[in-house]
Amino acid sequence: MKKITILFIAFLIGTHTYSQSLTELYDLVHSSVVVIKTISSESAGLGDKQKVKTSEGLGSGVLVSYNGLIWTASHVVHNAEKVMVKFPDGDVYEADVLSSSPMADVALIKINSLFDLKKKHIAQIGNSDDVKIGEDVFVIGTPLGIEQTLSRGIVSGKMAKEGLNDDFLPVEFIQTDAAINPGNSGGPMFNMNGEVIAIASFIMSQSGGFDGIGFGASSNVAQKILMDQPNIWSGMEFVLLQNELADIFNIPQDAGVLVQTVASKGLGDKLGLTGGYINATIEGKPLLVGGDILLEIAGVKLDSEEAIISLREKIVTLQEGGSYTVKYLRAGKIITKEVSN
Repeated sequence: MKKITILFIAFLIGTHTYSQSLTELYDLVHSSVVVIKTISSESAGLGDKQKVKTSEGLGSGVLVSYNGLIWTASHVVHNAEKVMVKFPDGDVYEADVLSSSPMADVALIKINSLFDLKKKHIAQIGNSDDVKIGEDVFVIGTPLGIEQTLSRGIVSGKMAKEGLNDDFLPVEFIQTDAAINPGNSGGPMFNMNGEVIAIASFIMSQSGGFDGIGFGASSNVAQKILMDQPNIWSGMEFVLLQNELADIFNIPQDAGVLVQTVASKGLGDKLGLTGGYINATIEGKPLLVGGDILLEIAGVKLDSEEAIISLREKIVTLQEGGSYTVKYLRAGKIITKEVSN
């Protein structure tokens, strides 16, 4: 009986210590977590190029530098026309998208005015390679618009998607049972040292809500793409047309890139590209058609997934100066345009 009592007391003490630890960690790191609101524009899809619909988006992000650099998910800001960031202390800023990798689902934004750090916490980045299955983690974000919400869980697994992302790196996600809902996207997943090990990305669900299977883009991949390499933001949503689809669209090469939307501040707009304006469904997939079909940029023929991946490295060198040509199909005609940096 005495032994059971001692074990029970030890259990209570252990539970209390963990609870206190999580509370202290939240107090330490939560001021680094921001609410991100976006405004995006795209064609209404009604066959009229002039009719545009505007949509508002909601997500989360995490402050990673003293000068206002913030990590978030690519799908939160990739085609945004305007990005607003709100901190827990009430400060609100407008931000610019600097870099975005849709395949890895990570993005970097920066506050575009004088940033006052005040007492905001700058999140520390952890080594996601060191993360162990079963390790305790917690997520802070804005699920369904409820700001500064904490959910906790464990690392349930790791998932590497097939192929490489547009930075020649494996696409890696950390799985967790910590609750992730709309609005959490782009928010940080912390380990119990208060370090960011992932950026909340997506869920797998049969109910349409959170079923206990959530994923975050790993911090090591985010670090390499967003901080260790030159910034590139295409500002475009696109679909690779190949095989039968290439024939249907009369593409004069093995494949081409159908432009869906173009943000006014991204690379796509600089290239003079236009998105689709007619809603269509092809093989069960909704598309905006009528936009440009990219064929070639700077001598790189966009006729395969590998070619699209290699394009980023080419664009990095082009940003250093000089000019290059862009070739695209518009209304059945091939157009070649010279672009200068």
